[in-house]
Amino acid sequence: MGVNLMCRKLFQQSIGIAVTLIFLTGCGSPSPLATTTPQPPTPADAHVVYGMSATLDGKQLPQLVTITAESCFDGYGGYILSFSAVADMIPEAIDDEISLGLTIQIDDISQLPLGQPVDVAHNNDIYLSAATLAFLPPPQGVLTTATGTITLTALSYGEMSGSASLIFTDPGDVNPVVQNSLAYKVAFTNLAIIHYCPEN
Repeated sequence: MGVNLMCRKLFQQSIGIAVTLIFLTGCGSPSPLATTTPQPPTPADAHVVYGMSATLDGKQLPQLVTITAESCFDGYGGYILSFSAVADMIPEAIDDEISLGLTIQIDDISQLPLGQPVDVAHNNDIYLSAATLAFLPPPQGVLTTATGTITLTALSYGEMSGSASLIFTDPGDVNPVVQNSLAYKVAFTNLAIIHYCPEN
């Protein structure tokens, strides 16, 4: 009987140790914290998306192709966003394309509260320029007079998200492509930020 009692005690101790090991190694039921706490996103989760559309003299341009978007940090709190695209006015023609460009320079990003549209007119912290190039005689200058808003929705060390809706006019008649106005709409999500902006 003494041997049986000793074996029973050893068996019970073994069961207790096994249960303890199961909980220590996470093989038991998951805790509520483990199932509800969000994990930091991995680079694969962050999809970069951006788009651009344009209206010239009140007429929507054809769907833009070869769209590019870039952003960079100047090291002093300023950022530059650059967009470009091509509008193929007549697919059968070879000399009807209009090249489009948009540059947004923000001297102090802290002046743009997240999630709130910021008016660009008479804003000394924001500088804008729009380019249009077509098969026309030069000069085809850059437009810098604009109205509209810029909205920044997310900003981190390596990425930014937001949108802009801008209308450029040509009071100085520097670009024959634009008779009345050139309107841009751009949107970007998780756009990579280059550190630092290249020197001009």
